[in-house]
Amino acid sequence: MGMLDEGFSGRPQQGSSRNRPHGNLNILRASILVLFGILTVRLVFMQIIDGADYARRSAENHIVTANILPTRGLILDRNGEPLVQNVAEYTASLTPEFLPDDKDGEHDALDKAARYKIFLRLASLTGAQVLDIQTRVKSAEDDGLAFIAIPIRKHLTRDQAIMMEEASVDMPGVKLSISPGRNYPAGDAFSHILGHIGAQDPLESAALRKRGYANNEPVGKDGLEDRYESDLRGQIGYSRVEQDAQGRLITSLKTDDAVPGNSLKLSIDAGLQRYVAELLQASMHDTSGSYGDARVAAAVVMSPKTGEVYSMVSLPLYDNNIFAQTDKRAAEYEALANDNVRTPFLNHALSAAAPGSTFKLVTAAAALQNGTITPNTSWNVSSKRLEIRGENGLIYDLVDWREHGLIDLYGAIQWSSNIYMEMASCGILGKVNGLGKDIETSAVILGNYARAFGLGLPTGIDLYGESDGRIPDPAWKKRVTKDPTNWFYADTCFMGIGQGDVTSTPLQIARMTAVVANGGTLVTPHVVNEVVDPSGKTVRTIKTDTKSVAINPDYLRVVRDGMHLSVQSGAGLNASQPGVDIAGKTGTAEFIEKGVTKQHAWFTGFAPFNDPDVVVTVYFDLGVGGDKAAPVAGKIIKYFEENVKR
Repeated sequence: MGMLDEGFSGRPQQGSSRNRPHGNLNILRASILVLFGILTVRLVFMQIIDGADYARRSAENHIVTANILPTRGLILDRNGEPLVQNVAEYTASLTPEFLPDDKDGEHDALDKAARYKIFLRLASLTGAQVLDIQTRVKSAEDDGLAFIAIPIRKHLTRDQAIMMEEASVDMPGVKLSISPGRNYPAGDAFSHILGHIGAQDPLESAALRKRGYANNEPVGKDGLEDRYESDLRGQIGYSRVEQDAQGRLITSLKTDDAVPGNSLKLSIDAGLQRYVAELLQASMHDTSGSYGDARVAAAVVMSPKTGEVYSMVSLPLYDNNIFAQTDKRAAEYEALANDNVRTPFLNHALSAAAPGSTFKLVTAAAALQNGTITPNTSWNVSSKRLEIRGENGLIYDLVDWREHGLIDLYGAIQWSSNIYMEMASCGILGKVNGLGKDIETSAVILGNYARAFGLGLPTGIDLYGESDGRIPDPAWKKRVTKDPTNWFYADTCFMGIGQGDVTSTPLQIARMTAVVANGGTLVTPHVVNEVVDPSGKTVRTIKTDTKSVAINPDYLRVVRDGMHLSVQSGAGLNASQPGVDIAGKTGTAEFIEKGVTKQHAWFTGFAPFNDPDVVVTVYFDLGVGGDKAAPVAGKIIKYFEENVKR
């Protein structure tokens, strides 16, 4: 009988295999019943007997996602010297929800005592005030923010951090956090260039959230730290961990490492920067006793060909590290912040003041290009005063600093004649025409040339906070005064000698000088040469933007020759240095302060004369250009030629 036949036969035979499945099925049923019984017992045990414990553990254990802040990129000088250091920033924090319960209940007194003990211990380790800790914790709990860690004390020392780390084991909710910080070891000569990093302020935090910043992630403040924030920052990482009710780690779940930021290689020469800062500081005193000690000074050293800034110094200096130590150096910080006369935190190399006779380089070039004068046009400055009858019979008194006698344009630049340059710009009424058919047109023409030389406009340097300066004209004055008829003869005259309403920054004057030195190209200055990734590969090179200035190169050569004569035997003689062929222009600009007439001191120049590779501009808020600024500029040029020039 086949298998199919057997399946459909009549009565089964006793003892056949057809009876065995029924027995196995009974065993299976019994096993399932036993298994369900075990599961039922286990569920009863878990839900009824141990249910409270599991619920407590579920409530107390937390999955916490924490950010891993990236290592910030370095900042190096042109020779590779590090100007910043990355350091660990230690912060003691407290998360209120992990503290012993402070609500009314059976253990209320014990919990309050435990809390106070934690506050007391935390205060003794960090120097914080117990009352301040209590107040901040209560405020967070009242606002429903008990789950957010409160920073109790930042900028802990390493010793404090070690003690905190050991003590936090017995203090629920207390944690030592380590975040990236900055140290600025290069010295205060670099303060205005580098800037600093700091905590996000409320005004910027919302925008930074949208850009992926963490709440506790520091950001650049001022200087290069701010301007190149996106390069220096890097990419944030994350970690997910499980921790218990005391905030202690149970297990790590996942980690995405942070990506370090890119580094900056600067055009700045660190040795030159320190030398310029020391020289300016040593030169602030008024040895003549006539003008008073300078309160503010600035110097710019740059390439007239590439726009590279080799040095930029602003006095007073300050220590960048003070911003990370405001709790310990509060009095020092307040003194700097409230110094409204010297304004130490302001970069005076990017701040505008009356440029005085340095502006005459523009006036000379404009008059030559405009055809108002030739290099040989002469004027007899036989007196320090020249009275001119102007509008409605108004008498103007044009004043020069000396009796120059008969001089041409070369001599006017060499000896910085006010009356000659006024003749070239505004004209001598009834005798010599100015740049235009009338006083207002002359001002507009001169203003256009000034802007072509980069004055009255941002230079485009890769730093924030530079002033535009001001090149006035009739339209500007009308907007300011609301009077359409108040542009006068003197306005154009004073403009021609860099006084009146004209203002420029030391960097703008250096850029203007570079146009003269290089033969007619306006370069955009920059402090950074390269952005480099963590492996040392160049991400991008900062290239100089240039623009041609519509001045005949022959006319710029005349201006250069006049500047050369100035340093050889004229008003800029004090800038001369042995072995270095320097050309330059002095500037002394009058201004009124509390009813007293005072003077700014300027000098701007370049070297070597025949093939310039450096421009130097020096400014003091008090002094005479030829006496105070010129010798400082000459020494800077000599240092550059001997120590920096390649």
